[in-house]
Amino acid sequence: MKRDWELVRKILLRIEELPASRGESVSSDSFNGYAAEFVSYHMEMMHEAGLIKALTSRTINAPAFSRGLSLTWDGHEFLDNIRSETVWNKIKGVAKNKGIDLSLDTIKDLAKIAITSLLS
Repeated sequence: MKRDWELVRKILLRIEELPASRGESVSSDSFNGYAAEFVSYHMEMMHEAGLIKALTSRTINAPAFSRGLSLTWDGHEFLDNIRSETVWNKIKGVAKNKGIDLSLDTIKDLAKIAITSLLS
């Protein structure tokens, strides 16, 4: 499966909206236009990357089902860097113009550049 950075950003934003004290979660089947299996895959990757805390359940002959529980410190930091539509669009535009594939580290680096250029 190919990583979808738009979905990663949507997951981060949705998890951030959760009330901290209620124990609620974001389910992998709650994203319109995305298959639950595809969202689960992304939640698992994001958990492995240390961006979110998530639980994934698997059963025989059924797709995985994930629940995003909360953002980690790194998840908050990453989201704060890409929250702005202006910055996010600039990151994607620069990557496309330069022929750069997006990765977590590339997005972090481009976010610093985009934010710096907006401040100057």
